[in-house]
Amino acid sequence: MPPEFKKLQHLALKVRNIQNSLKFYCDILGFKTTESYRLDTEKGYQDSINFITCSNKHHVINLVQISESHKPKDIEPPSNSRDTHVYGLHHFAFEVKNKTEFKKWEVHLTENKIKIVKGPLVHSPTHPEGDGSWGENRALYFCDPDGNAIEIFCDMANINFATHEIDDLWFRQRIKKDGFDPLEILKPDLNI
Repeated sequence: MPPEFKKLQHLALKVRNIQNSLKFYCDILGFKTTESYRLDTEKGYQDSINFITCSNKHHVINLVQISESHKPKDIEPPSNSRDTHVYGLHHFAFEVKNKTEFKKWEVHLTENKIKIVKGPLVHSPTHPEGDGSWGENRALYFCDPDGNAIEIFCDMANINFATHEIDDLWFRQRIKKDGFDPLEILKPDLNI
């Protein structure tokens, strides 16, 4: 068995235009730039890198602009990475504190003319508002300028690994918080 990870800390995205990406991530999503570099394109495939964060950590995302000499000439990036059959990124997600903050993000994205490509919805086979899919969380999806799909979510299920089931207290509180009677709804069996 491998050693335990603490958490996923950051991801790095190859982008076509660093200024468009910075405008999206910093102006629309509220990230801050912590470091920015122009690189020697003769020695590598990238000509700039920006470290950006939405937390107190140095970086959560690295934006890497590919130099013109290394950009593929015949391949356009997808408009939505969730919808492509090419290997690579499907999506990445940011957690918000609760349903109230989740709704604020929906309004913010809409006001900034960011197209929501899926949702808002509840991933759940058991929640009365659920879409029948897995995950047990509230979610919405949109894309950055390079077509990388991003999820904003809240209310992710807590798992009891001793029983391999969704934590009963979490499940009951979530259902009740959403205005339903937990005794009328069956808790899903995950069979982890």
